[in-house]
Amino acid sequence: MVNSPETFYQNELNDADLYEKISKRMSSSLRRSERDENIAKKLMDLSSIESAHANFWAEIIKRKGRTPPRFKKRRPGYFSYLGFLQRIFGISFLVRYLEGGEVDAIREYSEYIERESKEQWEKDQLAKILKDEREHEAVFIKMIADLKGNAETVRDAIYGLSDGLIEVLASVAGLSGVFINNIYVAVGGVVFGASGLVSMTIGAYLSEHAKAQIDASHGYTARKAAANTALYYFIGAIVPIFPFLFLQRYPALITAFVLVMIVDGIVTSVISIQSSGKLSRDLLRSLGLVTLGFLATFVIGMIAHHFVGYLG
Repeated sequence: MVNSPETFYQNELNDADLYEKISKRMSSSLRRSERDENIAKKLMDLSSIESAHANFWAEIIKRKGRTPPRFKKRRPGYFSYLGFLQRIFGISFLVRYLEGGEVDAIREYSEYIERESKEQWEKDQLAKILKDEREHEAVFIKMIADLKGNAETVRDAIYGLSDGLIEVLASVAGLSGVFINNIYVAVGGVVFGASGLVSMTIGAYLSEHAKAQIDASHGYTARKAAANTALYYFIGAIVPIFPFLFLQRYPALITAFVLVMIVDGIVTSVISIQSSGKLSRDLLRSLGLVTLGFLATFVIGMIAHHFVGYLG
């Protein structure tokens, strides 16, 4: 079904608002660079163009004898969450999402011209808007290329965090069934985390080194990939270990589980948004698997306890 002018009007206003907010967050970031300033300016320019498109749809609505609806923010909670993630991970993970929005707009406007446009002036104006939307898509494609290094850093961050969180949570869950002393559980988690950090770092280095050998223009160095993976795996590993340094065994285990669920939810959100997935579905699947792994390793620890008793 072809969208109505009212829907297009709201979409354009929301896109204008989104681009403006992303631009302002980039301009106010302490990590901003000259490249970020240029991207922020481009987004502000796109925001102005989308506002002009909204004015066109307002005119269409008036010509049909109706009143343009009041601006209604699209999924305010979701887009506030996007802003939160942008402040943590930067703009690079959002650009592909923004490009997808322009692709959808091009498809929807093309369908509207074909099925609904009757007057020549309307077709002419929509042809100009379609040209704008295609140019916007090209802008985002260029941004993706410009931000490739940042995107690869984010990739290493989310996969390093994810592996550190899940592997070490599983280890402390299993060890909690065997060791009565929570410090022993923490030490065991450190040992598992250290071994995982070494294997992940070597794997990241070899992977990027192989890419560089195949593609001489590959600008993301193997050392940088290894360093980023090691750093974020370490951060992920610390999350489930930290509670065991201050709390008793089961309160520490529950706290570790809750903290891992929160951080894994953030990591999964970035992956889902980058891949244009369905956020709610991806979150449920990831958090469900984390819970399953946690319970499985805890049960294994309790089975071991049944045979050897508590240690430490």
